[in-house]
Amino acid sequence: MIHVYASLEGGFGKYGIDQFGEIRRDAVVWLDVEKPSEAEIDWLRSAVGFEMPPREVFGDIEISSKYKEEGDAIYMNLSFVIQQKEDISVEPVLFFIKGRYMVSIRYRDIPTMLIFQKRIESNAMNFQFPEAIFAQIVSIEVDRIGDRLEILGRRIRNLRKEVFVEQSEEIIRDISYYDELNITLRESINEKLRILSHFVKSPRVNAQTKRDIKVALDDLHTLLDYTSFYMDKLDSIQNSLLGLISIKQNEAVKVFTVLATIFLPATLIASIFGMNFEFMPELHWKYGYPYSLLLMVSTTIALIYWVRKKGWL
Repeated sequence: MIHVYASLEGGFGKYGIDQFGEIRRDAVVWLDVEKPSEAEIDWLRSAVGFEMPPREVFGDIEISSKYKEEGDAIYMNLSFVIQQKEDISVEPVLFFIKGRYMVSIRYRDIPTMLIFQKRIESNAMNFQFPEAIFAQIVSIEVDRIGDRLEILGRRIRNLRKEVFVEQSEEIIRDISYYDELNITLRESINEKLRILSHFVKSPRVNAQTKRDIKVALDDLHTLLDYTSFYMDKLDSIQNSLLGLISIKQNEAVKVFTVLATIFLPATLIASIFGMNFEFMPELHWKYGYPYSLLLMVSTTIALIYWVRKKGWL
């Protein structure tokens, strides 16, 4: 599906593909394409000169696949983090800028793109260059990353307090989830820093857009520092959790060890007097049974007193 937006003096106008030829020649056009078909790719090729790269390129980490300039066109493959309740995914979006056109290719709903669509539909926004549209989308994504990291910071602070109250399986899952989210955001920031650093050096980009992108780059560098800080905090929380679990385990082992030590002499006495050798003086002794019981009880009581005096119980 292709959504066509044209930037005019009064704001953005939305058009259908059949109205594409009616758009004024001086308008900046954004073509937002979701799950493109072969027919739509062919239409983009004939309409704006867009060449679709192979689908496998979307997941490539090489900078040559992430950013490329051909003639007067710029190709950029940017990843957007999509956070759900129990799942964190990264969805690539391909941007194509040429002349007065910007094309975005995506295969699912991207929250940042939806936010931008709502803004241009409700506000009288006007762009003189297609790369300015791209800069605005980048700015929204950077703000969303900052918001996620701010929320993540609050949750990490709360998690640190919860760890000392209880050491449950749920807390371990939370640590794993927050760690994955932080790493994913960090990877996304690093990717954007690499791509935007190339973009801002391009002679095809106007000066105002370069200034806007440089502001986004500064923000991304700051956010990258936050991810490092949160990574250290999560490691600290995890170490604290492991330490508390180890203390609990040691306490349990200590109790079992002390109990085994207390009852060991009684077990030894019972084992000795439980032997059935032919020549045992106590075997037919009248007071053998109460004697052995008294011996076992007295040694057990003596060991309990000694252990309590040592503070082991």
